[in-house]
Amino acid sequence: MKIFIKITIALLLVIALSAFGVWYRTSSLGHEALLDIATQANLCKTEACTEGIEEAASYLAEEFGLSPRLVEWCVGVDTLAERGGGKGLTNRSWWINLLYRPCGEPVVE
Repeated sequence: MKIFIKITIALLLVIALSAFGVWYRTSSLGHEALLDIATQANLCKTEACTEGIEEAASYLAEEFGLSPRLVEWCVGVDTLAERGGGKGLTNRSWWINLLYRPCGEPVVE
C-alpha cells in the first residue's frame, strides 16, 4: 500500500509540474506577443512597456469579450498554433484545441 501512495504522489507531482510548465510557456508567449503588438502600435511609454501591454490586452479583451488576463493566454495559444509541429509532432490540432478551451469559440472569418 505504501508503494501505491508513493507512485500516486509522484504521478500527481509530474502532472502538476507539467501543467505549470504549459501554463508558464503559453503565458510567456502571450506576453511576448502582446509586447510586440504594443511596440508596433506605438503604445510603449517606458522601456518595460507595461502600460502598452495592458492597453493592448484590454483592447483585445473588449474586442473578443475576454478578461485581460485570459487574453495573454489566448494570444499565447495563437502563437503556438502558428508554429509548425516541431520535434516530431506533425499534427497538434487536438492539443491546440484543448488549450483554446478557455478562450471560447474561435472567430472564423
